[in-house]
Amino acid sequence: MIDLDWPEDLAPYRVSFYLQPHVGGSESPITRTRKTYGLSAPRWVCRMSFRGGYDGIDGAEAFGPRLDALIAEMEGGLNRVRLWDFRRPYPNGLRRYYSQFTGETYPFTGGETFDLGEEFVIPAEAEPTNETAAAGATQMTFVGFIPGEIVFRPGDYIGGDGRPHIVTNVSIADGGGRAGVLFRPPLATTLLAGEARTNRASGWFQVTSDDAGENDTDVGGLSGYSLEFREHLP
Repeated sequence: MIDLDWPEDLAPYRVSFYLQPHVGGSESPITRTRKTYGLSAPRWVCRMSFRGGYDGIDGAEAFGPRLDALIAEMEGGLNRVRLWDFRRPYPNGLRRYYSQFTGETYPFTGGETFDLGEEFVIPAEAEPTNETAAAGATQMTFVGFIPGEIVFRPGDYIGGDGRPHIVTNVSIADGGGRAGVLFRPPLATTLLAGEARTNRASGWFQVTSDDAGENDTDVGGLSGYSLEFREHLP
C-alpha cells in the first residue's frame, strides 16, 4: 500500500464529510422496545465533486488530467490518500481567536540575545499547544490562551493521530489560559504535548469504487468527477 497526499490546491466544489457510526440493534415485536449497541469504531466518509477543464496547463483548466493521474495512483482503493474536510480546513474558533493578533509583533523577553531586533509574530492560523492525551481519550486540553476567550467551537477539527476528530463543545479558556476540548471519535494513539494538529486535520482514506476515474466529457466542455472515500481503519 502506497500513501498519497491530496494536493491542497485541487479543491472540490461540493463536499460531504461526516462520521459514520457502526451500530446494531433489535426491536421487540410486542412492545417495540428497541435496544441499540455499538458494533465497532465509527469511520469517516468523504464524498467530493469536481468540475474543471481537461486540456489546460494549470488551475481549474487542468483539474481533469490531474484527477485522472491521481485516481490512477489510488488503484481503486489499493493505495490510501490523506484527506480533510475542505469546507473547514482550519477551526473557525481558532481563526476568530487569532485574528485579534493580526499585524501585531511581540519582542522576546526571556533573556535571549539577538543582533537584528528579531520579533515573534503570531500567524493567522497558528497551531495551539496541547497537553498530553492518552489513546482512547475524547477530551484534550490546549494551553496558552487569553483567559475568558472562546478558542474552539462545535464542528472544528483537530488531529495529529492520523484521524480527524470533530469538536463537540464551545471551549473557553479558564483563568490559567487552559481550554478543554471534547471531541469524537476517540484518539487512536496517545498524543504527547504539542503533537495535536488543527490545520487540515486529516486521515487516511480509500476510494470505494474501481470506476472512480469515469470521466465522460462533452468535447470542449468541462470534465466532472464524483468520488467517494471511506476512512481506512487498521
